[in-house]
Amino acid sequence: MRKPSRPVIVWTVLIVVSTAVHALVSGQIGGQISPANVISPPEEEMIVIDQTPDSVIEKTKPPEEQLEFDEELDFEPPEILIAPKSVAPPPPDIAATLRAQAGGFKGVDVTAGLTAVPLSEGSGIGGFKTGIGNGLGDGTSQFASYIAGLREAGLDVVFVVDATGSMGWVLDEVKDRIEDISAVVRSLVPIARFGFVAFRDKKDPEFVTRIEPLTYSTNKLKLFLSSLEAEGGGDWFEAIDEGLRVAIEESGWRIGARRLIILIGDAPIRESQLRGVVGLAEQFRRSEGTISTLDVSDQANPHLLEAKVGRKVAHSLYRSAPMHAFLVIGEAGGGDTATLDGELKLTRRLIKLILGDKFASQMKALLDVL
Repeated sequence: MRKPSRPVIVWTVLIVVSTAVHALVSGQIGGQISPANVISPPEEEMIVIDQTPDSVIEKTKPPEEQLEFDEELDFEPPEILIAPKSVAPPPPDIAATLRAQAGGFKGVDVTAGLTAVPLSEGSGIGGFKTGIGNGLGDGTSQFASYIAGLREAGLDVVFVVDATGSMGWVLDEVKDRIEDISAVVRSLVPIARFGFVAFRDKKDPEFVTRIEPLTYSTNKLKLFLSSLEAEGGGDWFEAIDEGLRVAIEESGWRIGARRLIILIGDAPIRESQLRGVVGLAEQFRRSEGTISTLDVSDQANPHLLEAKVGRKVAHSLYRSAPMHAFLVIGEAGGGDTATLDGELKLTRRLIKLILGDKFASQMKALLDVL
């Protein structure tokens, strides 16, 4: 048997020694490594991904809110309902119109219900708020106070009109414009009422007097007027006394309201009957009533004749003033005695008489809308 050669022996020894050294070094290094020396990442940096699908999550509905109702009210309406004092709203803005007519004003508005009257610094009138005047001329303060009183107490107006043949144009205009008259007056005094008495001669075959008592209804007045025609009048004198008596006694006046009769005609009463009419007028005045008269005759209004004939007439040949009987009746009744004062339209003149002839300047802007 051959012995291994010397180089083979040398390499075998070197491999054995190398293996032993490697094992020794590895054992020492492995002993120095322990779980405590392992560095773990900080907890806050760890990312956890929840991959649970939405379909797996059970969603619960919030509870429905329960509505609770109080017990049903046991309510009964009162047996008597109190009616308001004012009714319909006014037509156009009267206060704005008055301001425009005055060319502007500086001061405050004194409100009288549905409309306001402009006041500004100036002189007072008749003891009404000394130091207060207006942009429309002296008197607006008094006018505002007067209208405020009418709105509170009410206004009853009865037209007593001659219905004989010569008065056809008057009846026609009243028929056409009674709605306008009532609307304008009610823009300031919403609780105004109107009535109508027509009179003729005492021997008239159709009637001596006819009456539509005081009413809020414009339709009632229009219906009454539609059946009325200007006819008859065989003589110069008319039954003014009967017309006034019926108006005073049968119109149905309200207690506390301002009571106004406007007598409209173009012919006088007999002189022998005038004393009795004066007595009626004075009695009505003592009961807080007022009688105003309006003479619509050609003698009192020559401009009317000019409009009829289409030419100028000599005014000096005409009276151009109310007839004597109307002057006496108006004075006894404590009211105004008037002509048409240059007006060709009756409507504007009647509204001035209804609201007070002395306040004509304050009502100018109001009347300009007619």
